[in-house]
Amino acid sequence: MKVWLKIIVGLILFALIAPILVVIPLSFTSVSFFQFPPPGYSLKWYVSFLDNREWVEGLLRSLEVAFFTGILATVLGTMTAVAVTKLSFWGKKAFMALMVAPMIIPVIIVGIALYHSFAPLKLTNSLTGLVLGHTLLAIPIVFVTVTASLKGVDRNLELAAMGLGSTPVGAFFKVTLPLIRPAILSGALFAFITSLDEVVVSIFLSGAKTKTLPIVMWEYMRTQVNPTIAAVSTILIAGTVIIFGLQGWFSARSARVKKM
Repeated sequence: MKVWLKIIVGLILFALIAPILVVIPLSFTSVSFFQFPPPGYSLKWYVSFLDNREWVEGLLRSLEVAFFTGILATVLGTMTAVAVTKLSFWGKKAFMALMVAPMIIPVIIVGIALYHSFAPLKLTNSLTGLVLGHTLLAIPIVFVTVTASLKGVDRNLELAAMGLGSTPVGAFFKVTLPLIRPAILSGALFAFITSLDEVVVSIFLSGAKTKTLPIVMWEYMRTQVNPTIAAVSTILIAGTVIIFGLQGWFSARSARVKKM
């Protein structure tokens, strides 16, 4: 039974990953159209990406927005997770449901709501508006990740630290924070990737001077399709793999330190 279960899981994973992996060889094709397998291999589509100012500016802008989104979402999501875990207050369940609502509500509805909220404040077509909009989508991810980690932390450790003279804030930073650091890092990386990949909200909030990379890709595919899209996609795939590889290394390192 276990063997069959592993086979089924392997087939499901292959079905999910295979379409993504096909993009990688297509990005190295020598022809100007999609053909699999490629008749020849070339780096000219990566050169085309780097020579196109709109592509490069979109990538740099996406990285900038994702960086600030990751920081803001991690701080707010962690603070909220700590408050929900440690405090008891009226409407706690409703508050938790509200925190994860952006993960449940269709993104297009969130985009429309953000547009109508940000337009009077002149936050559309600005990096600030994009960061705030992406943060709204990323906070629930950090909140869920850190909350799950906090529930596994022994409360007596903080009480022991306070019994030895530490303040509640000091006990949190010296005892709890190191224990949940891998979860915070994971939440930050998920927030970063969420922002880097966001299209729908960006469509409503971005303008001619604030196009992120997914918006440039979306507009490019409406007018023409060539392997440059595959090259950009491969760069994003490689970046994502590297980021989560570093996260896995950091988590494994933290686990080894705890055992010592």
